[in-house]
Amino acid sequence: MIVEIRRSELQQEMFVVLDTQIYIDLPDDTKSKNIDDLDIVLKIYKNNEDDHLVRIYYEIKAKKTYPDKPGLCIRVQASGDFRIDASIDVNSIQFGQLVNFSATAITYNNIRAYLQNITSYYPVDTYILPAIDLNDLCKKYYENQKEENQG
Repeated sequence: MIVEIRRSELQQEMFVVLDTQIYIDLPDDTKSKNIDDLDIVLKIYKNNEDDHLVRIYYEIKAKKTYPDKPGLCIRVQASGDFRIDASIDVNSIQFGQLVNFSATAITYNNIRAYLQNITSYYPVDTYILPAIDLNDLCKKYYENQKEENQG
């Protein structure tokens, strides 16, 4: 049975890792507990010449260290470009959902796969970027944008 699959109105055009820094954190006598920190900067850019082209940018800093074995300190910058079908109005709820829920999730998952792959070659535990609440991240992003625009 052949089933025709409908393509999404959102298509990824590019994913690029802009910068990566990964350091092995060796245990020492000053460490008394495990550290599992995660800081994320999200930016969403709309193209001035093509309003259906959107760039999702992440800067992620992660630190997973232990008092008794080596851990990792990670900093990665990456972005993904997405085209949203021209039939979708840029001011519509659907457009916003494609950007906020789909494009941000796809880019984040690309970074997750990249980090899991690259750290599998390190002589420590493979790092898997934790799942996050993207609704909360996008909400905080837009609140921050609103504050910046008012200031």
